[in-house]
Amino acid sequence: MKFKLHLQIMAAIVTLAIAVTHGVLYAQTPAAASLGQWSGVDPWPVYGVHLTLMPDGNVLAWDSTNNGFGGATNKTILWNPVSNSKTELNSNASLQGEELFCAPHTQLPDGKVFTVTGTVGVADNTTHIFDNQSNQWSLHQSMNTGRYYPSSTLLANGNILVTGGSYPIDADTPEIFESGTWRSLSSAKIPFALPKGFIDNTSYFPWTQLAPNGKIFYVGPESSMRYIDTNGAGSITTVGERDGIFRDYGSYAMYSTGKFLVAGGGPAPKSTYAIDINGNQPVVSRTGDLTYGRRQQNLTILADGQVLVTGGNSNPNGKDGQPGSQFDLNTAVYAGEIWNPATGQWKTVASMAKPRQYHSTALLLPDGRVVVAGGVCGPCGATGHNEQNAEVFSPPYLFNLDGTPAARPTISSAPDAIGYGQFFTVTSPQAASITKGHLIKLGAVTHATNFDQRLVPLSFTQSGTTLNVTAPANANLAPPGYYMLFLVNSAGVPSVSKIIQVGGNPSPVTPPNVQVPLYSRQSIQSLNFSSHYVGETNSLGYIKQVNVSSSAVDKNSTTFKVVPGLANQQCISFESVNVAGKFLRHQGYRLRGRQE
Repeated sequence: MKFKLHLQIMAAIVTLAIAVTHGVLYAQTPAAASLGQWSGVDPWPVYGVHLTLMPDGNVLAWDSTNNGFGGATNKTILWNPVSNSKTELNSNASLQGEELFCAPHTQLPDGKVFTVTGTVGVADNTTHIFDNQSNQWSLHQSMNTGRYYPSSTLLANGNILVTGGSYPIDADTPEIFESGTWRSLSSAKIPFALPKGFIDNTSYFPWTQLAPNGKIFYVGPESSMRYIDTNGAGSITTVGERDGIFRDYGSYAMYSTGKFLVAGGGPAPKSTYAIDINGNQPVVSRTGDLTYGRRQQNLTILADGQVLVTGGNSNPNGKDGQPGSQFDLNTAVYAGEIWNPATGQWKTVASMAKPRQYHSTALLLPDGRVVVAGGVCGPCGATGHNEQNAEVFSPPYLFNLDGTPAARPTISSAPDAIGYGQFFTVTSPQAASITKGHLIKLGAVTHATNFDQRLVPLSFTQSGTTLNVTAPANANLAPPGYYMLFLVNSAGVPSVSKIIQVGGNPSPVTPPNVQVPLYSRQSIQSLNFSSHYVGETNSLGYIKQVNVSSSAVDKNSTTFKVVPGLANQQCISFESVNVAGKFLRHQGYRLRGRQE
């Protein structure tokens, strides 16, 4: 009863917040139902260069942490979107002078925030963690390679992949943080093209996400689409072209399972593309055009599954050293636009008050609103591009046709945590009106790139006030961590979300304690017959006689790559050399080779 009452009170507070935002009463007009509504401009103690939604619903924000680059404040804060309180944290001292400006960041499965690099224009190999329990930063294990403007990506096992950031040195080789150390993917070097300058650089902030097939999909900013296999030394495969445009400082969003939206960047084109990777090959489709071409904008997945674009400029000359590369106030875009995945069309919505370009951010909040913050470039000479403030957008789905707040479905109860493939129940007085439910991963955004956001659709059945929901099948579909659970009714109105943990906390594990070197090629020799080895033919295991004169096929069939155990990484598994992804297993008292 206390939990239900808490959610009802929260919903009431959010409804009030739509009409009274940051202490300013707004007129409720019919236009809000079509265009949405922006709050007033709210001063912040920091520039919103980096934003992360935390498991408790607060937003972690910081700009610089040491050198005050570009006039930054050297502060870290927590912002409460419901009360609008901002708490300055005494946490930067623990960094002991380390800089976290322009630092990509990813939320770990337990809610901590993992950042890499941060020193401007330097090949920086430092990493850091923000502990959401102690609200403190700490220095973490350094990477193998120094980088500037890389990306960080959460993997299915809770490890972190880092890609890109080749300035001023070559950092095209990805690496993974696992078991307390960094492992370079020496055979998966990404073939970034030129330019690789300080401002325009093809290796900056790669658009990488875990794909349903367990590999990492690279969807941009370059036009070449690629899969990265993170096993062993790794491998990389180019799987087609997207649109022929280098979309640096553009944005992407994984708006459904295996589906991406790409917009903006490069020469500020109006064209946008949807990419579906659920088949054998990516399918690229040109979707609706933007009303305003954009660069330095942000894409944000909304609570109803649509996608919002905010900010940027429409200068087509976004090249190194040219106006528009980082900012152009003369072509600043103030109007938002919303993309509907069902129709592929964009709709122009209300305009914000401030220009949001370089070093600006946008983040979906648990109540379905979107905070847009920052925009600063002091060293660039950007007069007027100095936004130490934020605005909050209430999308049209929060309003009735007359502009009054829409009645929202409520979540009376839902679990705090779910496992993969689990059946769980959600109760709602409006269950009969719910037409869809989904999970949206808590966002982590900087430099037009949200490293974490993805929408995961949920299937469910309804009985009375209960929804019987099926959790995502595996971690490839929903990497472990915290997500917002939204219910959407037949009118397209979303609930206030319930933040839940998916997949638990994968514990860091140490490499197997064996003498066999990991990721090496080995054969298993019979003790009784020295010329016989364990092998696999047509998915069945055999003891096979093999010698120096045997064919390459026979030799490879008795050769395996040693990898950390699939079921228990304290053990080892044997991967086929002939068929990647096929492992030596036993089934029905028979040794077999099976695809995993």
